[in-house]
Amino acid sequence: MSDGDGFVFLGGVPRSGLTLVRRLVMGHPQVHCGGDTGLPTSIAMQWQNFAGSLGDMHARDFGLESRQVRTAMAELLTGLIGEPLKSDSKTVLIEKTSLNVLAFQPLAELLPKARFVHVVRDGRDVAASLMARDWRGPDGRPFAHVSDPPAALKYWTDIAGIGVAAEAALKDRCLRVSYEDLVRAPKLTLTTLLRFAGLDFDTGVFGDVVDNDFTALERDSLPLLLGRVVKTRIGAGKALAGHVTDPVRARLVELGYRV
Repeated sequence: MSDGDGFVFLGGVPRSGLTLVRRLVMGHPQVHCGGDTGLPTSIAMQWQNFAGSLGDMHARDFGLESRQVRTAMAELLTGLIGEPLKSDSKTVLIEKTSLNVLAFQPLAELLPKARFVHVVRDGRDVAASLMARDWRGPDGRPFAHVSDPPAALKYWTDIAGIGVAAEAALKDRCLRVSYEDLVRAPKLTLTTLLRFAGLDFDTGVFGDVVDNDFTALERDSLPLLLGRVVKTRIGAGKALAGHVTDPVRARLVELGYRV
């Protein structure tokens, strides 16, 4: 397990639809998908440090080779989040901390059999959703990326760019999934995601969400279900069109969005 077999890490800009993915896949009988832990990014970043100059220090002062440090940190991460895979029924663990995307590449080095899913969404809609958050720093002031439209769009552009770079580096170990596809073609999109994780589609990915969260909805009322889950709409960021700079426009085009 310390090689990452059975682990799938979601990542993307916050407000891109990772919670929607979780709500759907957690209904699959072979999947465990809990909330954000933040652990993969923290541990992978530490591994990246150890793989660099800190690794030389550990070899010199503690007699630890890079391989030994990698094994120890991989066991730490998989031990902290991988307990559900010891169950007979769970074969895939999906970890959905959004900022995993910042550490996809070091995570891939740390866990050579792990897989990665880059969840994307139109940056204008992400920015609009961010602007509705009341996220504040230790000083009590709102973060710039939730209070200033240009800052929100730059935040999306920069983090989405890291995800695109990870896709290119990891090739067939990284799958891109868009929020828009999840809403418009949920079964097809989820089938692709689950097959990427080594699983078949299961109707539980819809039924469980309905049973647990939206009992008043009919099971075949999927567009309504998804609308209620995410509470935002495709195109919600149209009002931010005047703040779209050339770098934002280029990233939108790169990800297949119309500008």
